[in-house]
Amino acid sequence: MFLQDQWYVAGTRGEFGSTPLRRIILGKAVVLFRTPDGDVAALEDRCIHRQVPLSMGSVQEDGTLQCLYHGMKFDKTGKCRFIPEQTRIPQNAQVKTYAVAEHAEWVWIWMGDAAEADTSRIPAYPWFVREGWKARTGHLYVKCNYKFIIDNLLNMAHLPYVHPRTIGSEGVIKDAKVAVTRSGNNVRLARKMYDIEPPPTYKKAGGFEGNVNRWQTIDFMAPSSFEFHTGVIEAGHEPPLPGIDQPRSNARILDRHSMHSVTPETETTTNYFVGFAYDPEACPPDLAEFIFEQTFATFQEDVVLLEAQQANMDMMPGHKQLDIVSDAAGLQAMKVLEELESIRS
Repeated sequence: MFLQDQWYVAGTRGEFGSTPLRRIILGKAVVLFRTPDGDVAALEDRCIHRQVPLSMGSVQEDGTLQCLYHGMKFDKTGKCRFIPEQTRIPQNAQVKTYAVAEHAEWVWIWMGDAAEADTSRIPAYPWFVREGWKARTGHLYVKCNYKFIIDNLLNMAHLPYVHPRTIGSEGVIKDAKVAVTRSGNNVRLARKMYDIEPPPTYKKAGGFEGNVNRWQTIDFMAPSSFEFHTGVIEAGHEPPLPGIDQPRSNARILDRHSMHSVTPETETTTNYFVGFAYDPEACPPDLAEFIFEQTFATFQEDVVLLEAQQANMDMMPGHKQLDIVSDAAGLQAMKVLEELESIRS
């Protein structure tokens, strides 16, 4: 069961141009394209004539999408505007459309009733649109259920074991101060670790020689988006508060603002979108590139593990799972999704 009346990331802005792009979202085939006037349109990827994918066609100068098979043309509202060899166009010659919106670095799609698509419900992410800041984005295709990724992102206890060469270290789980809170359909995981050895990525990127204090603030926004504020600061200095600009000090600090959004493709496949925003004055481009590449490498390590998890569960379905203390935030997120699913049903 997928939640239809929600916003999901369809892709990055740069992905969509005059070449139609097919994407499976919540088990439905969608074709997305940018018209000559700059708008992104999303239609069901199915010609109403003989069911051929419209994504195989082409965008015309008048902004219509022409089917490759018999040449029928559809505008961005899904209305048929041309049928070869006939002048009369039936009133029901209409392809289903989906509401889309461009926000920050991504194009978002509403898979439910387009009339109910409220753009104010798109997860806010101020760091992407902050004046003077820059961003990097990435995309991973993961052969697992989207809820596995949500669970993974809300349980940091895996870092020392899965990511020891990048962002993982023993201090992540040793004497961590952890708080899990829920506000409506959002869940926050806040973790602080004091006087620990910095992980390899932070050592290289920030030049830390001694121990650090580390923080991880992760905000889950149903159904499938996250805002991360994470980093390290020299031991003896308190980590910053999430979402608040801190006065500059002489303490060496390295913090990261990132967003994650997972869009279900099918029950066992997911498109995973990530973004990293940074202030060029505090983080030079070469350093930002290093941090992004290192962080993206950790996501790829997660992909290997998550796909193995899915394959194992497919092979041995029905087994009960044991929950442990570090699952608290993930369990809260699953409860939110269960409640939303029950409302839908």
